[in-house]
Amino acid sequence: MPQPRILSPVPLLMAVLLVATACPAEASGDTATRHALWRDCLARNFRIQSVLTARDLAADAAFRACRAPEEAYLAALTGSPLLDDEDVARARPLLAGRIRAWLISIPG
Repeated sequence: MPQPRILSPVPLLMAVLLVATACPAEASGDTATRHALWRDCLARNFRIQSVLTARDLAADAAFRACRAPEEAYLAALTGSPLLDDEDVARARPLLAGRIRAWLISIPG
């Protein structure tokens, strides 16, 4: 008898995070607000830092400066019935990479 296949929650998690990242206005309530605050913080700090240093270093500085809004956004995601702490922890580096690419693509 074949072994039952264990499905990974990663594809579902990535789909939820991609929708939340691509369409923050479509997300509901607290999560959407926290996502918008995090992105605003990142964009504002990136614009300031990119005048002073290279874009990669500016993105790193923006992430460091916006750690509290990031934590608030991830906490709001954890409150979703579709995600748990472990899912968010696994997705954090992927989300950070996507947001980092968005930051660097902002016209200077």
